[in-house]
Amino acid sequence: MGLMRLCKLPLEKQGKNMLLTDIAVEHTLVSKKDGVRQTFLLHPFTDTQRDSLGKFELVRDVSQPGFKDVKRSTFVSFHQLAELYAKGLLDEFGFSVRMCPGKGTYPAKLPAKKILPTSIKPGSSFDLAVQKVDIAKPATRELRTALLRTNVQI
Repeated sequence: MGLMRLCKLPLEKQGKNMLLTDIAVEHTLVSKKDGVRQTFLLHPFTDTQRDSLGKFELVRDVSQPGFKDVKRSTFVSFHQLAELYAKGLLDEFGFSVRMCPGKGTYPAKLPAKKILPTSIKPGSSFDLAVQKVDIAKPATRELRTALLRTNVQI
């Protein structure tokens, strides 16, 4: 917990959410009504609800034989998100990250986007956090528990 206080997280306040601006993904939304195209620059953002306050939402499609496919989500901290990137687990298990625009408002439900490591600003605080992860160490119990909600065991 002391480590969290020492690190200045690269989050910018936007309304009641905090944006991780070290990651940016361009997204184009086409209106079903009139075909108007809007392009947004999206960033991961922290949740404002009590149990997931200050955490990022990960979303994953889960399919099980004999059951309808469903989307499952879980919430992870800044450092857990960095660990997932460092270990390649977001890509391996098909996770998307819930995103919101840095400017303006998004006219629909906020999308979850797959984020490639190339979307992380090189040399940024988040990039450095990813590089500092010891990939040889096993994941913490908290991270393993969070991922179990999406049917992922590491």
